[in-house]
Amino acid sequence: MSSSTESLQGIDLSKTFAPIYWGFVVSLLLGGITIVQSYIYFLAARRDQPREWVTALCMLLLDLTSSGLVAQSVYYYLIPNFGSLLPLDSVTSELSTECLISTIITFISQMYFVYQLYIVQRLGTRRWGVLGSISGCALMACAGGIACVTSMYIFRHGVLSNRSKMFAIFFGVAKGFGTLTDILATIAMCLYLTSSRTGIAEMNTLVNRVITFVIHRGVLVTLIQALLLVTFYAAPNNLYWFAFHVNVTKLYANTFFAMLNGRQHFKDRRQPHLSNRVPYFTMESTHTYQKNGFGNGDYDSGTIAPQEDQNIASPKSTAITKTVTVEIADI
Repeated sequence: MSSSTESLQGIDLSKTFAPIYWGFVVSLLLGGITIVQSYIYFLAARRDQPREWVTALCMLLLDLTSSGLVAQSVYYYLIPNFGSLLPLDSVTSELSTECLISTIITFISQMYFVYQLYIVQRLGTRRWGVLGSISGCALMACAGGIACVTSMYIFRHGVLSNRSKMFAIFFGVAKGFGTLTDILATIAMCLYLTSSRTGIAEMNTLVNRVITFVIHRGVLVTLIQALLLVTFYAAPNNLYWFAFHVNVTKLYANTFFAMLNGRQHFKDRRQPHLSNRVPYFTMESTHTYQKNGFGNGDYDSGTIAPQEDQNIASPKSTAITKTVTVEIADI
């Protein structure tokens, strides 16, 4: 009688399948957020160039495809083979393809950040060194991801269980360089924005908001990449890492559309006297004041005009108009 009761209760497989199930549930929620963000973006996309909304459309389609492939894989492991761990001996082709899509989405999102750093053109003499370092890490992460996917197709029985050494190495290369790319890109953008602060309160407030946004984005994607790496190597006999893996794609797509939609948000934050005709997050403000002499000569001669009333002003007194421009890069 007791044996019959035990057979009816079944085997507790929550330790094995819980990361797969809950990771998929969270990915659906993040996918829904991405859909809403993309809808908001495409409503205003008519003002963007074709390459911008084409890139956004590709990101959305890739993200939706990723969700479908993960759903098919979860269905395969939990429904037709319910109660059996044998299917985990091999990885589905859908899951391997999803890993390739995840690599592409990650690469696009990271190179978008690199492009933002490129168009600001204010990183000084070390500009190309900074851009080269970040781009190199992004390319290494992409190459490692492609190699990881290749090993998944070749060693189908060495991914979810009995992990193959080749797969583990390429996985570490992809996620390690991906984490490094996000860290370097976030630091570089924050350094640029910090140097863009001026003596104008409105400008500094807006710059601080953008710095906060960039830091939040960098911390979020770096954190999930780091957790993915830690759980992958710290618990090789469990699938805890899978829950983070299926959400990496969602977070990169999510932050990508958040950056696109954030452009209008920051533009709306500008004060009425700031220029609205600049194509990017560019804000201009003219500040006029009196200065005796030219000081250290930081002002352009085109912005310096002598006072009209020479009888009242000192011979060295000059009215200086300084135009400050801060660009927060757009795609």
